Amino acid sequence: MTVAPLAREKAALFHDGFAVVRAAEFRDRVSPAGLSSLQEFWENLAPDENLGDGAAEQFRYRRYGRVRARYEDGRASFTPLPHTTFQQSAEHIPIHMGRPRHFEPVAQEDLSHPALTELLRHDLELIATGDDRQEWEIGLHLVRTVAGETPGMPTPEGRHRDGHDYIGMHLLGRRSCTGGESIIYRDGLPDTRLTLRDALDSVVVIDAAVMHEVTPIAASSGQGVRDMLLADFNAVESRP
Repeated sequence: MTVAPLAREKAALFHDGFAVVRAAEFRDRVSPAGLSSLQEFWENLAPDENLGDGAAEQFRYRRYGRVRARYEDGRASFTPLPHTTFQQSAEHIPIHMGRPRHFEPVAQEDLSHPALTELLRHDLELIATGDDRQEWEIGLHLVRTVAGETPGMPTPEGRHRDGHDYIGMHLLGRRSCTGGESIIYRDGLPDTRLTLRDALDSVVVIDAAVMHEVTPIAASSGQGVRDMLLADFNAVESRP
């Protein structure tokens, strides 16, 4: 990653509440072979059983895992954590009413994949620009949204906050689909709209500073697919 884009991202995150990172800026961090190996995880996701009876057909597949991270003096270390349920408050995601949700786990050995931890290291580097907390718990959501005869909804909850300190949103791939436009909302300012198209196109947000959503995807031929890695960063010191 070149110095100029990284400096721009660091400034944007704490000035605007979000930073856009284009795939080309990861070239020095993630090798093509490493990316290809990581992308294979999305071929083994499980149906999301939390969509409710209103879903006309299954459009989302996912797995969930957690790691503990320490970031200090530019160095990051990661420790896989045991699997557990995932929970968000009804204030942030009303459709699930604060209930714990169960997702099939990411394999413990996969939580240490070099390309995965490099993406997390990048996000922590951005966060450390304006936040000196060192201990983090990171929730990892491997999510595939599909579209066939009906659209797939990356964010069925609509415009929202997630209730975390920071969120890294990394595209792992998309094919045969249109839509999937990311929209970032800031109070009193025009909406920001962008589409993550190339693998590793990314957005990092300060969750309390912005709201976000993603428009539905539609299949352009056959089955449309959009694969995302969503990383929830919560400072350990700030958690009850």
